[in-house]
Amino acid sequence: MTNAAMSSLMLIFGLGAVIAVIAFIVVALIQVAREPLLPPVLRVCWVIVLVGFPIMGTLIWFGFGHGINQRILSGT
Repeated sequence: MTNAAMSSLMLIFGLGAVIAVIAFIVVALIQVAREPLLPPVLRVCWVIVLVGFPIMGTLIWFGFGHGINQRILSGT
């Protein structure tokens, strides 16, 4: 494989990774906006975390915040 072909392949994979990260951030922001039981103060905090620390904030949201409605309803 030539250097030009390798560079093109790396560019395509890199752009795909960037698009995937942006998509995950957008999905997390939409989920935060649509959480019906999330208090407004927590909603603003989540948006600040997601915008301020996009990759880490998204990982934290999908790891812990995504099921927040069930935790609010169960009281834990």
